[in-house]
Amino acid sequence: MPIQLQVFERRDSADRRELGNTALAVCRAIRAREGISSSRFYWNWTDTIVVVTEGETAALDSSFGTDWPEEHARAGFALADIARLVMSWRLFEPRAGEEMYRRAGR
Repeated sequence: MPIQLQVFERRDSADRRELGNTALAVCRAIRAREGISSSRFYWNWTDTIVVVTEGETAALDSSFGTDWPEEHARAGFALADIARLVMSWRLFEPRAGEEMYRRAGR
């Protein structure tokens, strides 16, 4: 199952407690989506959080689209108001990476 990692840095005007509470709301909204098996956040120091989400490829792809449920959209915009996304990685399963390699004619 692929994993999505996102790193957010707190904006100077934002409260750390608010950042933690908002990150928790984002993870809960993501977990409520069909095909998502896990979504948690971790502190990576005092001003940085990392959101780790695991799920089916289609579910992870749709978590960045226009089909967000209201709760997910609300939580995502609340997080954007207090933190900025500085890095985002998608970690594919080895099988998916090999499939892509073969499709490229290798």
